[in-house]
Amino acid sequence: MTEQVDNTVCPLCQANNQCGVNAAEPCWCTKEKVPAELIEQVSDEYVNKSCICKACIEKFNLATANIKEVK
Repeated sequence: MTEQVDNTVCPLCQANNQCGVNAAEPCWCTKEKVPAELIEQVSDEYVNKSCICKACIEKFNLATANIKEVK
């Protein structure tokens, strides 16, 4: 039996991802560049089924920027 994925939940932190891809207005997620390294952290069952939330994207980008500054 296959369990349906809740596409309103971030696959990384399980918070509401605020995705409005099916809304009348374009969602923030359609304009956001999500790093491939972050997408790789999503388990296969959620890939292309549930958006990573903006907070997780921002946290990843900040951590990546900090690592680059240290080098």
